[in-house]
Amino acid sequence: MAGEQRPHILRSEFADDPEIGELVQQFVSELPEKVEELCRALQGGDAVRLRTLAHQLKGSAGGYGFPMIGEVACRVEQCLKSGGSPEAALEKVRGSVDELLAICRRAIPGD
Repeated sequence: MAGEQRPHILRSEFADDPEIGELVQQFVSELPEKVEELCRALQGGDAVRLRTLAHQLKGSAGGYGFPMIGEVACRVEQCLKSGGSPEAALEKVRGSVDELLAICRRAIPGD
C-alpha cells in the first residue's frame, strides 16, 4: 500500500519537511555514535553517563520527528533517577536500554 511504513523502519515525522530535512539527516547520521556511547556506558556500568545520554536523546529526538526514541529515552532516564545503588539501577534499566538501542538503529530520516 502506498505510503505505508515498513514495521522495522522508524521514519521521522518531518521526513517530508524540506526546511528540517537536512537537520533530521544529521541527527540520524549521529545515532550510530550515540548507540555506541549508550552501549559503552551500559557495559561499563556508568549509570551517570547513561542517564546523561538518555536525557540528551529524550530532548532531541522529538524535535527531529522521533517521539518514540524520546519516550523510551525518558523511561531510561527516569529509571536511573529512581534512586538506589547504581548497580541496581543499571540492572533494572537494562531492558529499556536494549529497547532504546533497537529503536535508534531503526531510525531513518525519510524515504
